[in-house]
Amino acid sequence: MRDYFRELMKHYHELEKRERVAVLSLSIFLVGVVLYAGIWAPVNSYTLEAQIDHDRYLKLLTYLKSTESQARSSSENQSTGKAAGQSLLSLVSKSARSVGINPSRLQPEGSDAVSVWFDAVAFTKLMLWLERLESGQDIVVQQITIDRRDLPGQVSARLVLRP
Repeated sequence: MRDYFRELMKHYHELEKRERVAVLSLSIFLVGVVLYAGIWAPVNSYTLEAQIDHDRYLKLLTYLKSTESQARSSSENQSTGKAAGQSLLSLVSKSARSVGINPSRLQPEGSDAVSVWFDAVAFTKLMLWLERLESGQDIVVQQITIDRRDLPGQVSARLVLRP
């Protein structure tokens, strides 16, 4: 390597003064281009991208903080809608009694559903109960079978309810 450098310096010193100035100027220019393209431009690009990411994440954080209270109240409403530790079976039973109907049979269907049977119930009370279950407890009907009884307005029903 030393020999190569000595040979290069020998050729440089053999050049005329104008040629040496030109070679020196070209060398300085090339070093500047390499520094700009190899160091400054990538660092500058990285800095700009980091600033854009920072602004985007700051906007997201601001949005999340502005909606935090709404999300917390929504979460609290869901947990109060289903009383702490209260099973689906007891929720269904309690809500049916509050409307004035009594299921003839309640049976769990796995871990997240309940089958409910009514031998004779007023159709209007059954529909009122189902509406209250859906709007107040977020419990929906997965399957329903309704049969007409001899008395007008009376039905027998089998329902599968799921949260």
